Amino acid sequence: MRTIQLEIPDELAEKVAPYRDHLPELLEMGLQAWLERERQGRLAQQERVLQVLAASGRVALPQPYTGEKPYVRQTPISATGRPVSQIVIEQRGPR
Repeated sequence: MRTIQLEIPDELAEKVAPYRDHLPELLEMGLQAWLERERQGRLAQQERVLQVLAASGRVALPQPYTGEKPYVRQTPISATGRPVSQIVIEQRGPR
């Protein structure tokens, strides 16, 4: 276990004094809440960016799958020629 020295306002120190035996748990709960708030903020920012992109008309956002139509697996096409893996190895060149 580590000891961390903190400076906190007197008012806060008075509030947490009765809970000094539970400070590690309180800090953990507070940290989890803080991280969740940050995550929600990032998600909201991403959503705003997506809305701007969609409004610009340059990007079409995919619609979520609603389950109305059943998923249909497409049949693979038949391709001839050299395997792609062989082409990739050749394009990498000698090591």
